[in-house]
Amino acid sequence: MHFAQNEDGVVTIFSIFIMLMMLMVAGIGVDLMQNEMRRTALQNTVDRAVLAAADLDQTRPPTEVVEDYFAKSGLREHLTSVQPNSALNYRNIAAEAYMETDTQFMSLLGVDTLPVPAASQAVEDVPNVEISLVLDYSQSMNSQSKMVNLHAAAKTFVDIVLRGSASTVTSINLVPYAGQVNPGPWMFQRLGGVRYATRAMDAADGGIPEHLSHTQLPEGAEGGTGPDPDVRYVYPNTSSCLEFSDTAFFQDDLRVGTYDQTPYFDGYRHSNSPLFVSNDDPDGAPQRAVDDRGNPLNTIEWGWCPEDITAITYASNNAAALKREIERMPMYDGTGTPYGMKWGLALLNPATRPLFAEMAAPAVGLVRPEFAERPAAFSDTETVKYIVLMTDGGITRQTRPADYFDEENTSVSMTQRSGDRVTVTDWARNVEFFYAQCDLAKHPSRNVVIYTIAFEAPGTPEDQMKYCASSDSHFFRATGREQITAAFATIARKINELRLTQ
Repeated sequence: MHFAQNEDGVVTIFSIFIMLMMLMVAGIGVDLMQNEMRRTALQNTVDRAVLAAADLDQTRPPTEVVEDYFAKSGLREHLTSVQPNSALNYRNIAAEAYMETDTQFMSLLGVDTLPVPAASQAVEDVPNVEISLVLDYSQSMNSQSKMVNLHAAAKTFVDIVLRGSASTVTSINLVPYAGQVNPGPWMFQRLGGVRYATRAMDAADGGIPEHLSHTQLPEGAEGGTGPDPDVRYVYPNTSSCLEFSDTAFFQDDLRVGTYDQTPYFDGYRHSNSPLFVSNDDPDGAPQRAVDDRGNPLNTIEWGWCPEDITAITYASNNAAALKREIERMPMYDGTGTPYGMKWGLALLNPATRPLFAEMAAPAVGLVRPEFAERPAAFSDTETVKYIVLMTDGGITRQTRPADYFDEENTSVSMTQRSGDRVTVTDWARNVEFFYAQCDLAKHPSRNVVIYTIAFEAPGTPEDQMKYCASSDSHFFRATGREQITAAFATIARKINELRLTQ
């Protein structure tokens, strides 16, 4: 009876029972933690493997890439399936893996193993891409090696966006601008440009050989004199810029009409030096740049409207040719950013498609045949449109000489001739034009993605670029070669972006 009523040791037995329960719970936690560690390692491996295999630049078979990742991680036996799905501009890779971990404590409860599943899917989808690369070639880019730095950065951009199979679906409109934009002689004529007439002018006064000019004297007329006695020398006509009306800057397309030609003149005084470009031989010295007729070019050529050597390049995916154009174009006067945006947007507008089709004809050859049906509709879900705009300065006013044929137009800048110049549009009006084009591009009905770069251009130019960008994250501020190259490279990589989807 006494033994039955004795309670000594009851707490000890209860404590042992509680301790065993705590050890069991802790043991379960250890097993689960070990299981999670293995699951994380397996998941990380499958994530890395499908990302590498889905890269469109990857030349090895996707299944081989995934298997190699697992083999090098010591997990090859746990890879259960790889499902590649590829097309010309699309690669989707799915992979699954499975393993089990042995338990140390849960086996006491009859659970000998825990499952470790892992699955992932990655896709790189390169839709049809249309880009207008709008670059500032104004003479201020000649200071502090800005143009040299731009050359390197813009060529990096071209290399990235046209890398691998992306080049088959990506077209670039290269739109250089200074005071104006030169669309080239073909587009000038096609849209209804009317060239100013010519007249005799001696070479000593700025005249050029008649065959270098877009306009010629009547047959039998006497030309100006020059070094070659057998050549008639005439007032220069070597550019092809169209004078748009104010209304055109509130429209997003190009309209056939009657357009005056921008005259030959320069706005500001500038110094000059020969223009050199990279030698095709990497071990060779830079070469003196020449135009299409073999004439030497300067770093800054005379003119508000860029000459035809600096005309727009339409819908190209030829990286080598685009980089050559970027490097060999000289600078000119003025910062006509509204014109750059006008042409950049218009060349993404499907209303321009008939012009692209004509330019793709063998007789014209300004657009590659595979892009004859571009620009695509704004609503096309398989096409993404971008404007990449870079400037190093604020928008300038648009002035013109009062007399298109004044001999001083060839040698005396407008800043030195206040009495015989006219202001077509002032600074405020040109900023309004620029903002109007930005607003048109960003409108949801067009949804053009705009990236902007202010290159060593603090203050007002930065504000203008920020306004135009699609968002704050689409605006870049850059100083020096490293930053401008990083800006262009970042934009290019955003255009070609790999996504992990699961």
